[in-house]
Amino acid sequence: MFKFESPVFVHKNILKKNMLDELRDYPLAISRMMLAGDGSGVLTGTEITWEDNVLKIQPGLISYGGNIYRMENTWEMDCPPTDRLTYINVRFVTMDYERDQMGGIGEIFLSEDMAEHNGIELGRFRLQEGARLRTEYENFEDYRTEFDTVNRIHMPYICPGGTGLWPVLLEEYALELLATGTNNPYDITLAMQLLGTGGQASAKLLEWYVAGNKEQRMTQLTNGQLYDELLHILRERKTGNSGFTKPQKGTRQMILI
Repeated sequence: MFKFESPVFVHKNILKKNMLDELRDYPLAISRMMLAGDGSGVLTGTEITWEDNVLKIQPGLISYGGNIYRMENTWEMDCPPTDRLTYINVRFVTMDYERDQMGGIGEIFLSEDMAEHNGIELGRFRLQEGARLRTEYENFEDYRTEFDTVNRIHMPYICPGGTGLWPVLLEEYALELLATGTNNPYDITLAMQLLGTGGQASAKLLEWYVAGNKEQRMTQLTNGQLYDELLHILRERKTGNSGFTKPQKGTRQMILI
């Protein structure tokens, strides 16, 4: 059966163990149930800036291994130009505390290697001598610029049903897609959903959208592959190719929203 319990603290009442247990377990249980099956990735925040050879990661939340890791203060690290592909990784480690506490940390570090099985990637870049590292983008295609730009395409972001692309990136895609003047109902439906949810979309929805455009079976795609496919569709729309096979005369077309 379902239940609701909340401790009531009254002056001179005895503080019982089960009251403290409820304060500890209730929020943890809710968060774990809500994120069950969604994998590991960023929940919110972690914006990146760079100034005077210092890289800054803003506060945020990351879900990993069924637990939520929070960073409440900006994290700073030295980041001079190396002209090498560099990854901004988070490595998760379980900590040994006293008997009355348990937990873990997510260590942020720069590496020339991709994130390992016990971590996730927040971004990647290749910073040249004398250049500034950009974290603002001109358009959808600019998100994959190789030099002097933070690429956040491969960062896993928690979305409905799992992990997917960064919502900021998908909002930009929706705006540019509508700006092409496309009258394709699938384009318009997807763009409206992205704008209505702040860029939140499941990877499966995007995979079906890509598969429909290519008239192929739906296949599981990585973040990088999804981005490449979306960029290809956007380029087609800008050249006037509406995509997707039009229904034959006398048939009706249904759109799932």
